[in-house]
Amino acid sequence: MELLKLVGVLIIVAGFVLRLRVAAVVVLAGVVTGLAAGMPFAGTESAPGVLDTLGRSFAGQRIVTLFVLALPAVGLSERFGLQDRVRELIRRLRAATAGRLQFVFQLLRYGIGALGIRLGSGHVTFGRPLFLPMALGAERLDDESEADSGAVELVKAATGAAENYGNFFGQNLFFGAAGVALVVTTCADLGYTVDPRRVALWCIPVAIAAAVLGGVQFWWLDRRLRRTRTRAGGDATPPEGVGS
Repeated sequence: MELLKLVGVLIIVAGFVLRLRVAAVVVLAGVVTGLAAGMPFAGTESAPGVLDTLGRSFAGQRIVTLFVLALPAVGLSERFGLQDRVRELIRRLRAATAGRLQFVFQLLRYGIGALGIRLGSGHVTFGRPLFLPMALGAERLDDESEADSGAVELVKAATGAAENYGNFFGQNLFFGAAGVALVVTTCADLGYTVDPRRVALWCIPVAIAAAVLGGVQFWWLDRRLRRTRTRAGGDATPPEGVGS
C-alpha cells in the first residue's frame, strides 16, 4: 500500500508523455497522491485535506507568479518599439557581442539575487524584451530571416541559459533567500546549527565557478557566430571568373 502513494509520479510521467497540459497534470497528481495517502479531500483545522494543502502551497509560493504582473508592461513596451530602440542603441557599441551581453546578463542576475530581490521569471522581465534583441542587434541578425534562423536560435538559447545561471546560482547569495532558509532548517532538523550568512558566503565560490563556465560558453557562442558569418560571406563570394 505504501507504493500506492507513488501513483502521482506515474500520472506526471504519463501526462508528459501524452503532452497534456502541465498545470492540470500536476494538480491531478497532487490530488491523487493525497487521496492515496489517506488524506481527506476537504479537511479541517486539525486534519488538513488535499484542498487545504494545495491552497496553502500555492499561497506560500505565490511569488513565483509575480512575472504575470510584468506581462502587460512588457507587451506595451514592445508594441511601441522597445526592441527596435534597443537594437539601434546596441549597434552603436562596437565592442558589444551576443556572448558578452549574455555574460553581462548573468552578472546582472547575480547582483539582483544578492540584493534579495525576487523578480520571478527573468526570461519575461529581462531576457525576452531586452537582452535578446540587444544580442541580435549586436550580431546584425534578423529573427524573421530564414538565413539567420540557426544563429538566432543559438542566441535565444544563450539568453535563456544566462538567465537560468544567474538566477539559480545568484539567489542564494542573499542570506535571507528561500534556498538558504531551506539549508538552515534542514540542518537544524538534523541537529546542526548553521548561520545563514555562512551559507550565503559559501555560495560565492559556486557562483564564481558558474560565471566562469558561463563565460566560456558565451565566448564559444561568439566564436560560432563569427564562423557562421565568415562561412556565409564566403558562400556569397562569386566563383572566380564570373562577371569578368
